[in-house]
Amino acid sequence: MIGPNLQIEVLDAFSSLTQAISNLCNAIMQESSLVAWVHDPLMPNSTFSASEARKKACTILSLLQYQSTQAPREIILCPGFIGASIPTLKLAMQVNECKERFKKSVLALKNDKLLTRNAEFTDKMNSIITRHFGQSNVLAQMGLSRLHLKQCYRKIPILEKAPHKISWTWAHTRAIKQITISKAQEMLLKKGTDIGIEIQLSKLSALSPNEMLAIVQELAPHLRANLVFKQNDQVVRKMIKGPIPIFFPSEPNSAPPLFSAPSEKCEKDKNRLKRSDERLDTVAFLPAIRAHRYLVKESPKD
Repeated sequence: MIGPNLQIEVLDAFSSLTQAISNLCNAIMQESSLVAWVHDPLMPNSTFSASEARKKACTILSLLQYQSTQAPREIILCPGFIGASIPTLKLAMQVNECKERFKKSVLALKNDKLLTRNAEFTDKMNSIITRHFGQSNVLAQMGLSRLHLKQCYRKIPILEKAPHKISWTWAHTRAIKQITISKAQEMLLKKGTDIGIEIQLSKLSALSPNEMLAIVQELAPHLRANLVFKQNDQVVRKMIKGPIPIFFPSEPNSAPPLFSAPSEKCEKDKNRLKRSDERLDTVAFLPAIRAHRYLVKESPKD
């Protein structure tokens, strides 16, 4: 699939996604007798009825574009839970399938280095948005550049059974990628040839060519949902991503799970004690590319 065919696939995948979200939201709003709760970080003290929570959840699920007041890298959050019938859960699964298809089609378009900002492509994308979300939609007014891909891609958390308890916490994690010495040299050379790069290249040349380094990226704090299930008199715990409402099977007489709302977003505690099993040197060996040495040398990967 090349050229215009990739654009057609993106348009078709996006149309399927918006239709799937519309179908899901219609089903969500028809199940107002089932349990539901959401937390709005902008109004932390607000209490929503089950019907209001469902409406709020639908609003969040439909936010596929940047809002006028949204910062460039900001992701809108709305932790909570939605009790749903089996047919509605299947619709939620269909949304996730459409999200995956849309993500793959967009990545294929990017890999092909095709421009998406041509008038015909943008007009067609905007018409899809307008058809499903109305004329007032920001993306319909401002074009494809307003599309928030992370919000488009993020999957709906779906559970097979209702949890006994849910709580939310802010996780602080790192992305670590192993690289070889030759790859590190290649990355440094792309940074230029100033004195700082020359010093780091010199340090690199003194290492064994078989040593592995690690590129470390501190990730922004993100919400995780801590789930507790009761199973055969045993307690089972699970942690999942929780930026948007979690869906689980429910019936009209089902009680909501015990839950506690997330605290305000907090940054990582820089004074936290270092773990005894830490494998990386805390000081970057090659600051220009955020490369660290392993405290215990890693063997090269096959």
